[in-house]
Amino acid sequence: MCQWALVALATSSAWAQQDEAARANALYNAGKRPDALPLYEDLVKAHPKEWLYAERLADCLGAKAAQTDDPAEVKAIRTRERDIAKRAVELGDPNYFAQLMAKVDPDGPVKIAATSPGGDLLQQGEKAFTAGDYLAAYAKYSMAAEADPKLYIAPLFAGDTAYQLKDLKTATRWFAQAVAVDPNRETAYRYWGDALLRIGNDPAAAKPRFIDAVVAEPYNQLSWKGLQQWAQRTGAVVLAPKIDRPKSPAVDPKHPNNITINLNPAQGGDKKNPASSAWLMYSMIRASYRGDLFKKEFPDEKVYRHTLKEEDTALSTAVTFVKEKKQDPATLDESMRNLVEISDAGMLDCWILINGADEGIQQDYDAYRKGHRQLLRDYLDRFVARGGVN
Repeated sequence: MCQWALVALATSSAWAQQDEAARANALYNAGKRPDALPLYEDLVKAHPKEWLYAERLADCLGAKAAQTDDPAEVKAIRTRERDIAKRAVELGDPNYFAQLMAKVDPDGPVKIAATSPGGDLLQQGEKAFTAGDYLAAYAKYSMAAEADPKLYIAPLFAGDTAYQLKDLKTATRWFAQAVAVDPNRETAYRYWGDALLRIGNDPAAAKPRFIDAVVAEPYNQLSWKGLQQWAQRTGAVVLAPKIDRPKSPAVDPKHPNNITINLNPAQGGDKKNPASSAWLMYSMIRASYRGDLFKKEFPDEKVYRHTLKEEDTALSTAVTFVKEKKQDPATLDESMRNLVEISDAGMLDCWILINGADEGIQQDYDAYRKGHRQLLRDYLDRFVARGGVN
């Protein structure tokens, strides 16, 4: 084949792919994901490193699963949805939606249908939603919520469908109902904030809902996405106060009573640093818990873990030491200044649990949240999500 013919063929192929992408995009934006599915199958094959095509193919597969009645086929489709979404994330997909799909449970819809009186209605709603029939979907989701008042995702999906219909008042009512079903799940709060931000154009009203999402599940990275979107919209900053603590004491596995304190020069080895002795006190408290104190404080726990009580005691001791020395705050390093300020605000435990928790401390979060939900909200509002123009 001559050179000009090869060029013409390549140009023709490129135009065909652009046309296919345009048609896929139009169908996808119209809510007709099952119709867009074969187009995205082709586009993913042609562009295997394009995360957007992978993300949309995964979403279209989810829509196909909702249109399918055979449980075995549904599981197979949703497994592929999950795997392709994982690929999108690996390719650099920044959207939390892709992260959600990458964690999808292939058995989820089947389990719900089998265990909830609203399960069949929910599946019918999914079929309507994925076909782009939002009015029919809303009716089914509403009926599912009435059939099973404890089914969290029924009012969640009803609110999401109202959101698609640009009905802010109805959407927020359903999101509030989902929150009432389970206040310790982040999704309804985040959807609620998103509706207020995007449809209502009300960043001031959206911020508390995004904060509620973080309070509900602070160790779920998706919980922070709404707050980060709010910050981008308003020019605010979402940033944890910097408190650099000394490393955990090291325990010799062969000789458990041999505990080594780890300090860097700025946190215990430099007498010229006003906070140096305070950080040394912090480390000594931590070391005492690695010794016998943990067993005395937590006799029912058989294995040591880093607890909220240990960390609070150690940090509070450091704060007390600095205050007793009456150090000029201007002479303190940033970490110690932040620590003193947060402690004075009565929010030290909030910082520990939200921004300073390891796996051990995280186990104390649920119990703390029961009696301190508003304090956690106030901490995030004052120290973490700062500034911005509403």
